[in-house]
Amino acid sequence: MFRKILAAAVIITVLLVIGMNCGAAPKVSESGNKHNLSSTNNGVGITYKASNSSDPRGNQICIFCHTPHNASPQTVLWNRVDPQGGPFGHYSSSSLQIQIDPSAKSLSDYPDEPNGSSRLCLSCHDGVTALGNVLSYGGKIEVNGSLDTAMQGTHVFDRNKITNAHHPVSFKYNADVVARLKTLENGGGYDYWMPSDAPSQETPATPGTNKARNVVRLDREGRMQCATCHDPHQTHFEDTINDPPLTPFWVFDGTGLTAPLTAAKVHDEVCWACHNFNVGP
Repeated sequence: MFRKILAAAVIITVLLVIGMNCGAAPKVSESGNKHNLSSTNNGVGITYKASNSSDPRGNQICIFCHTPHNASPQTVLWNRVDPQGGPFGHYSSSSLQIQIDPSAKSLSDYPDEPNGSSRLCLSCHDGVTALGNVLSYGGKIEVNGSLDTAMQGTHVFDRNKITNAHHPVSFKYNADVVARLKTLENGGGYDYWMPSDAPSQETPATPGTNKARNVVRLDREGRMQCATCHDPHQTHFEDTINDPPLTPFWVFDGTGLTAPLTAAKVHDEVCWACHNFNVGP
């Protein structure tokens, strides 16, 4: 009897863990999405939101990033000032070939500063620029009781984090770069491929089987940016186990992977769209 009760408890626990790890988080238009900075966002765990009830701008959702008029030339309909926390530099490592190999660096056009959509992300995530610092409709919006509230904590990407502790961004990733990286790094067991040719981590010897390759996106210049792996409008696979989560605003929901889905499995399949890793002793 005791064994049956114990087995049932184990099964229920496993199902709960699987259930907690699955599913998409709220869209940015809904309460509970951390990129929804409107005063109407009453979801659990919201860190920042507009706080002046007499300012009707705080009731809007899109205004914190987008405007239909008088937008920033950074990109279409962009409503934020440039990030104030720079210069940021670029990721440095004794083994990062697109930085240390002249041919790889030239082919990838690896810049000293993040550009494109990654730079747009920094206008909130630099830890300096006020979250309510919009361009149109009267300037700054009060957030958490102040016009100058800036992001704090593990999701801040300042110079130290960008140059030492995060995936490099803003470099071009194309067939020439892949070929050069293969030459430079295959001896260490590492491999690279374009998403169209990517194998799955579950079937590493079979090209074209990657489950995330259709949602992993390079920008219009073919550059890897924050938005390559992250969707600013919604987390498609909500990791409720790890803190910080392995899949914040993740572009991939795990469709096609074998059960049980875990945050690590869904996270890693996105990585496999461009390269393998964890190779070695």
